[in-house]
Amino acid sequence: MISDYHFPNQIVDNFFEDPKKIVKFANTLQYDPCPYGRWPGVRSIALHKINYPFFNSVLNKIFSMFYDCNIHKVNWKDARMHFQKTYPYDPKDKNNIVNHGLIHCDGTQPMVGLVYLTEGADIESGTSIMGQVDGYKGLKYENKKKHIYKKLPENLTKKDLKEYAKLIRDCNSGFVETTKINNIFNRAIFYTGRDYHKANSFYTGKKERLTLVFFIQDIETTGYSPLQKLRLNKITYE
Repeated sequence: MISDYHFPNQIVDNFFEDPKKIVKFANTLQYDPCPYGRWPGVRSIALHKINYPFFNSVLNKIFSMFYDCNIHKVNWKDARMHFQKTYPYDPKDKNNIVNHGLIHCDGTQPMVGLVYLTEGADIESGTSIMGQVDGYKGLKYENKKKHIYKKLPENLTKKDLKEYAKLIRDCNSGFVETTKINNIFNRAIFYTGRDYHKANSFYTGKKERLTLVFFIQDIETTGYSPLQKLRLNKITYE
């Protein structure tokens, strides 16, 4: 079983050969907010339930970057994939703190990531990987963020937005940015579930911030992962 320390953070541009076709497909789907308020915006139904060939081919494409599948078997389970749309909480002021995402991590998955799919988006609406400076107190913010994420931006009151601004300041303190990734159309990014990260802005200058998000929980393979291969090659001094 591959652990969550076996893949490097990675950026791959021009991930899909025909990204506009992917966007067209994404726009045919129904989107809903999380009834439990676990994440912002709206997501499609899990893609393995809608179009399994598409879901499976994306996973094959991902693993082709790390393994020669003609030589090694690669199996995965508990993989989830959705299209996600988020919207600015203040569409008139790009720099308003309420347009920032909350720093969080996703779990223990060896690989998670997303593909940016808003053409012409403001590049500042990308993602940052964050390093922890102080002890993370994120659990105390879970219930507070659920109240906000259960609602669409247009349904939030001024009081909600004021509370959300304070939540962002409180939750995001104690971290330092280690990697900043710009929102470039058809750019894929990969990291682990343990990596703290945030959306830098939900403001894209367009109607929405569209991404394809994926979470891969279990990976089994007969090959070595990238960081396993790295660690097998030791430095010598003589």
